[in-house]
Amino acid sequence: MRIRTRTMSTAALLAVAALSALTACSSGDGPAFTGGDKSTPTAFPPTATVAKAKQVSPDVTLDSCAIDTATKIPEAELTVTNHGSDTATYTIKVEFVDGGGTRVAEGAAIANSVSANQRAKETAGGSAQVSSNVTCRISGVKRLAGM
Repeated sequence: MRIRTRTMSTAALLAVAALSALTACSSGDGPAFTGGDKSTPTAFPPTATVAKAKQVSPDVTLDSCAIDTATKIPEAELTVTNHGSDTATYTIKVEFVDGGGTRVAEGAAIANSVSANQRAKETAGGSAQVSSNVTCRISGVKRLAGM
């Protein structure tokens, strides 16, 4: 029985050591590294930028564009400002495009019942993982008055 306990303890210690080593190497704070030489990254995470395109609606602005480092899903932060005189609901479509202008993901957000002269913050999450740099741009806005 004594030998079995020691074997199980040794196996448990090895498992904890392996887990600790993996956790230490994958902090999530930067690019992944392989091998013993940590001076050369094997991959750079994709980046995201806000498009400098024409404004689709004066009521919606694109505040920021980012890619979640863990999931590789892009997302756009939006501000909706109801410049109208009545409450309105907004549906916003966002495109995430690569350097060549090809749409690689899309997203949407809904700002429900935004009162006149009020603001709402919304997030449009992408529909797919991305592996290249992307640019976010608003592709459509619908304003439904009285809702």
